[in-house]
Amino acid sequence: MDKEKNLRVIVFDSLIECLKNGRKSHILIKDVLDKYDYLDNTDKNFIKKLFEGTVEKMITLDHVLDECSSKPMSKCKFEIKIILEMAAYQILFMDRVPDSAACDEAVKLCKKKSREELSGFVNAVLRSVASKKAELLGFDTVEPLSRRMSVKYSVPEWIVSMMIKEIVGKDPLRADTFFKALTDKRPTVVRITDKEKESDILLKWDEKKINYVKSKNLDRVYRLFDHGSVSEIPGFSEGLLYIQDESSMFAVKEAVSFCKDAKSVLDLCSAPGGKGIYALELLGAQAQGILADVSEEKTALINDNLSRLKVKNATCIVNDASVLNEGFLDRFDLVIADVPCSGLGVISRKSDLKYNISNEGMAEICKLQKNIVDTAVRYVKKDGIFLYSTCTLHKAENEKMRAYVLDKGGFELLSEKRLCPDSDDTDGFFFAVFKKK
Repeated sequence: MDKEKNLRVIVFDSLIECLKNGRKSHILIKDVLDKYDYLDNTDKNFIKKLFEGTVEKMITLDHVLDECSSKPMSKCKFEIKIILEMAAYQILFMDRVPDSAACDEAVKLCKKKSREELSGFVNAVLRSVASKKAELLGFDTVEPLSRRMSVKYSVPEWIVSMMIKEIVGKDPLRADTFFKALTDKRPTVVRITDKEKESDILLKWDEKKINYVKSKNLDRVYRLFDHGSVSEIPGFSEGLLYIQDESSMFAVKEAVSFCKDAKSVLDLCSAPGGKGIYALELLGAQAQGILADVSEEKTALINDNLSRLKVKNATCIVNDASVLNEGFLDRFDLVIADVPCSGLGVISRKSDLKYNISNEGMAEICKLQKNIVDTAVRYVKKDGIFLYSTCTLHKAENEKMRAYVLDKGGFELLSEKRLCPDSDDTDGFFFAVFKKK
């Protein structure tokens, strides 16, 4: 089997594992690249780009393919649909792949992974895509606005409609700006944990020709571009860097500003530990923290970061945040609850997430969030601070949960903010900071 075909087989098998068998895309692609680490960087980049791009653009690709096919994608055999989406992504979005190669390799893939008699259909559809690809990516005539944004930015239409209603409004220009920012790939954001080492790390980044931009609002925080593997970024293996979007750091910094003398911190739903670690970093050696999550698998992620970063003033435990822990009652100066959520603010980082959300699923998430809030607020000392946050833009999980905390009584709202990718240039995020009366 030739090299090109090998690479596409790897991507095909990965897409089946993700889209049919439900493995999370960001975890799956890491495992795949680790498995094929012996490949050169060009090949690994091809696998990563084709896999992630096909998942990310699936609604757009299906729309385009429907325009060129006598049979809608929804009626096609699943494996054929994947083969067509892979090839269409190469034709429409990968300039270095010749259209003829994308078509020919798709036909070969069809013969190997599906049915040989369907190879003619695959060839005809893809030749049609290649012949009119410029016009296929013009969506200005698609109506209504929700459908246009859905096919242009590959977001399920019901999610688009909800965001238009709750956030964006019906202005086409704002909608276009918002959904572009929501789905555009975001840079890797890192925090240098040791101020004394900052200049040395920047020099090493310069030597490795890593492009970076300093955060406008946060100390020792940088956006990195063209950096390769995270583990190979100078400073990472030495425990001097933590990967964390600015939005979550904003939330923690805001909460800590109201409790600068805090000596006890509880980070519930903590994995992989970023918010609790940053809070302890800001508070200094005066503070001790407990970082907790629901399973051994999640606490292993926390412990990995505590060890790599050499955090001395924190312990990690398994704890179900939705179940009352009487040992935590009225015990902490700062309680952080970055609760499980629908994740609508981070779909640029986890592309398959948007296809797996449902109204019913979000209703269940809201119930879980209330259960966690019911326990978390009881762990806050008098005059202590409670930080509630999510990485979603759904009002039922954000503003309505803020109201739920206030309706319970005993807390006052000190601060809240919804961060949007277009206006704040961060992940979509929400946080509310409360003080226990």
